[in-house]
Amino acid sequence: MKENYFDTLAKGWNTPQRKNTSENIKEIILNKFDNKPHSQVKALEIGAGDGILAILLSEHFSKIDCIDSSSGMREEFLKNKEKFMTENIFIYDESFLSDNVHRYDLIYSQKAFHHIVDIEAELRSLKEVIDKDGVFYLIDLCTVPREFHNDFPDFDGHDGFSKDEIYTYFENTGWEVTDYEIIMQGKRNGIDFSMFMAVGKVKQQ
Repeated sequence: MKENYFDTLAKGWNTPQRKNTSENIKEIILNKFDNKPHSQVKALEIGAGDGILAILLSEHFSKIDCIDSSSGMREEFLKNKEKFMTENIFIYDESFLSDNVHRYDLIYSQKAFHHIVDIEAELRSLKEVIDKDGVFYLIDLCTVPREFHNDFPDFDGHDGFSKDEIYTYFENTGWEVTDYEIIMQGKRNGIDFSMFMAVGKVKQQ
C-alpha cells in the first residue's frame, strides 16, 4: 500500500461510520481487558490513523503511544489531540518500535494489519515491547474478495485473514491465540464483510 494514499484520505477520515465503529471497538476492548485496573494501563496502538480510537480510550488508560506510517494521518491525530484536549496520547512514525524501550500492558490494532505486507516481522517486533503479562488485540477483516480494495490504488496488502492464517502467523512468531471471535459485520461497496478479534499472548519459555 502506498503510504501517500492515506495522506490524501486523512482530512476526511473521521466519518460518522468510522466514529461509530471506533465507539464499538472501544467498548469491546474495555470489556475484554481485565489484566489490571484500566487506570494503570499503558497501551500501544498500531495504525492509529487520526487518533479517534485512542482519544476514546484515553480517559480509561494511563497512557497510549500510537504509531501510524502516514504523515497526513499523524497531522490529523495532533489536531484531534488538541481539539479534544487529550494529554495522554502520543503519535509516532513506524521507526518508533525499533527505538522504543517501553513495555506495554496492552497492544491493539484496528483494521491496520491487512495493510502490513510482512505480518510475521510485525508480530516479532511487537513481542519486544509487550509486558510479560501483556495482551495483544488484533482486530481486522476476515477474508474478503480482492475487489473489496478496488478503491485503493496499487493495494499490496492482504484480502483480510482467515482464522487459520491468524493462528499460523501467531504460532510462527512465538505468540499464542487465547481467544478468537467475530465481533462485527457490515457492507462496503456492496460487499459483505466481517471483522474478528484475535487475542494474543507471548508464549512463555
